[in-house]
Amino acid sequence: MKILITGGKTVTALKLIKAFEGAEILLGDYGDMPNINTNSSTFVGLGEWNATILAHNLLTKCLDNGVDILLPIYEAEIAALSKSLVLFDEFGLKVLLPENSQPSLTKFKDWCVFDKGTIIYTSTNSNVEADNSLNGAYSFDAKTGELALISIANPL
Repeated sequence: MKILITGGKTVTALKLIKAFEGAEILLGDYGDMPNINTNSSTFVGLGEWNATILAHNLLTKCLDNGVDILLPIYEAEIAALSKSLVLFDEFGLKVLLPENSQPSLTKFKDWCVFDKGTIIYTSTNSNVEADNSLNGAYSFDAKTGELALISIANPL
């Protein structure tokens, strides 16, 4: 399984690698990219930032690189892709995002990753309540169970 995580030059993306042990990880980002490959990941360029064609650009990069799952973390990507999920589905690409998602500014210390309500990773032993609509990477408050979609500001 090949997974593309955007925001590849950020600490957030590097943390998310943990959720996908055994998968081939591509860390994609815009602009200049380091030429570094490790046992767990490879950096790939997504071209120059262009907010008007984000969904199209990401679809092309996924198809060109044989990606199975896309995990976007830039706020503009999340907004654009939440409107294009059907298109990605038609190409057999899974996008780890809830439908019509809007990034929350709330950030919590602990985090987890869901695939259609199934938790595939958590950074802590705390139980996280989920329903089938949860898809993507979330930070959460272990005490209250409050969830917030993980997102970071756009690169430019």
